[in-house]
Amino acid sequence: MNRKELLKEMKESIGTKDPIVFFEKMVDVFDLLFDKIEILEDEVHRAQIHASLAVEWEPMIAGTMLVKETERLRSIDKSVYHNEISALKRAYAEDRVTQNYHDFCEFWISTLGWHPFFEYPVEK
Repeated sequence: MNRKELLKEMKESIGTKDPIVFFEKMVDVFDLLFDKIEILEDEVHRAQIHASLAVEWEPMIAGTMLVKETERLRSIDKSVYHNEISALKRAYAEDRVTQNYHDFCEFWISTLGWHPFFEYPVEK
């Protein structure tokens, strides 16, 4: 349910329906808010990583990005992203693509299809 519909239903339930209906909708609102907060926290964390890499390339941070992306893909669907997960794990183990910006970005784009610092798939 989208935010506008939910808020409209909450307003309409005041004084016309059982209070439990309003509070059920309030729980849905909190659910939406918490999801949005998690997305924003992830974006802030990514911005912090990107800022540190903009100052000076750090292979260890790039390796951490490989691990985090592996975890993210596993959480979505391990069987669908099997090839990507394997490629990320192999890249982390070999520690070659993390040594410079160009190789890292080239690997990331060829494996995942999007630039690691300019794009980011957002799940809703």
